[in-house]
This record gives sequence, structure tokens and C-alpha cells, in this order.
Amino acid sequence: ILPPNADFLPFSPGTDLQICIPKGSTCCSRKMEEKYQATARLNMEQLLQSASMELKFLVIQNAAVFQEAFEIVVRHARNFTNSMFRIHYKSMGPRALKFVGELFTDVSLYILGSDISVNDMINEFFDSLFPLVYSHLINPGFPDPSVEMTECLRAARRDLKVFGNYPKVMMTQVSKSLQATRVFLQALNLGIEVINTTDHLKFSKDCGRALLKMWYCSHCQGLLLAKPCAGYCGVVMQGCLAGVVEIHNHWQEYIGSLEGLTKGMHGIYDMEHVLLNLFSLVRDAIVYVQKNEGKLSTTVSR
Repeated sequence: ILPPNADFLPFSPGTDLQICIPKGSTCCSRKMEEKYQATARLNMEQLLQSASMELKFLVIQNAAVFQEAFEIVVRHARNFTNSMFRIHYKSMGPRALKFVGELFTDVSLYILGSDISVNDMINEFFDSLFPLVYSHLINPGFPDPSVEMTECLRAARRDLKVFGNYPKVMMTQVSKSLQATRVFLQALNLGIEVINTTDHLKFSKDCGRALLKMWYCSHCQGLLLAKPCAGYCGVVMQGCLAGVVEIHNHWQEYIGSLEGLTKGMHGIYDMEHVLLNLFSLVRDAIVYVQKNEGKLSTTVSR
């Protein structure tokens, strides 16, 4: 418990002990008492850090697994959408890959906490897609539109609602599914920060004295194997951890919120379900344009 150092062994019983005050004789000195108290505080810090480390590792591990899982989903969703273009719209495929890549990059950044708007990323995708659809499907054989024509088509896309209601449907589904995913990941990281605060918890002087009495004062009487009773130990720990106990209710609320988020991430707005079916919405949106190509061609030509 204490290093084998003769400097801490008294030649005579201490008479100036402050905490381990003996009822009879004692084999401790004031210097030994101080050393025991420092050791008691260190032991308490290490016990708390050991307990929090296990919990922190569990949260960090789950955050890493969750992040890896959503990255896999985003990658598959991007590949599904690219495959849809290569199979059904070969002429647009190579150029569409750029817009698809940008969309799913924005999706990943949003989940990781970027300030980008889901509506903005989806609007940008369809704004960029329409000039491509117009030149390859509505007016095939014509040269690629000029920069001015491209900007005109981008602006017309929203005014004319060329893709029907599909962009709005996509916004609703993606926004709700990604919001839950984003908040869940942020909540896990917040939990790690809260646990980290316990690593630097400072114990009061009263706590240090109580720990000394509980763990080491018996040593001064030669009772090296004596252990405190459970009730006494509980009272001391409750006093030392009073600051941590205050966050117990908040921590329980935090756990409850995580459970609620987890339930909310299932069903119609499940991230995996929404993202892996985006290619179908994009294809339906393009089909909508093709069905109305006559009307669109006339309107745009004006």
C-alpha cells in the first residue's frame, strides 16, 4: 500500500494525528497519515476512472459501429443510383455520376454534423439533373446546351415543377430519416464527453478524510486486513460522489432519449430503407419528365 521507505515508519507513536486519532497506542505518524490520505484519494480516482473507462469504451465502440454502418448504407445507395443511370439511361450515365456523387457526399456530411440543408442538396441535385435530362431525353440529337441555356433550364426546373412532386417527396423522406441518424450520432458523442468529465473529478477534503478513515486508519492499529462494513462504505461513497449523483437523473433521461431515437429510426423513415430506395424515386422523377416531354419542350422553347 505504501512504498517500503523507512522515512514513513515512526520511531515512536504519533501524537499529532488529525484523522486517525487513536483510542490507545498507534503505529502511525502524521507523515504516514498524510501519505495514506494521498493514497486513498489516488485509489478513489483510479477506481472511478476504471469504471468510467469501461462505459466510455462501450459508447465509443457503438458510435464507431454506427458510423461505419451508415457509411456502408450511403455507399450502397450511391452505387444503386449510379447503376440505375448506367442501365436505364446510358447516354446520361457518365455525366450523371458526378451529380449522384455530390448528392451522397452531402448526405454523409450532413449526418456528420455539417450545416448543409437537406432541401438545398436535393434541389441542387435536381437542378443539375434537368439540363442533362432535357438534352438527352427530351431533345436528343441536339448539341449540349450552352452555359446560358443550362442556367435557364436550372431555373425553369423549379418554376415548371418538371419532376412533379418527386423532389418534395424525397426531401421529406431524406430529411426525416437523416435528422434522426444525425441526432443519434451527436447524442453518442455527447455521452462520451459527459463520461470524460468524471475522469477529472476532484474530491473534497471531507471526502479525502472519509476515505482515509474507511480504508487506512485501521492500519495504524495493526489491522491490515480489516475491511469496512457495506453500510459505512456506501455512506462514504455517496458523500464522495455527491457531484456525480446529481447528474444521475439527467443521465437516465439521456438513455431514455437514445432509446426513443432508436425506435424513431425504424419504419417508413428508416435511414437504410430511405437511402437504398432513392434510386427508385430518381427514376420515377425522370419517367415523369418523359411522360410530359411534349408540354415541357414547348414551354421551355418559349
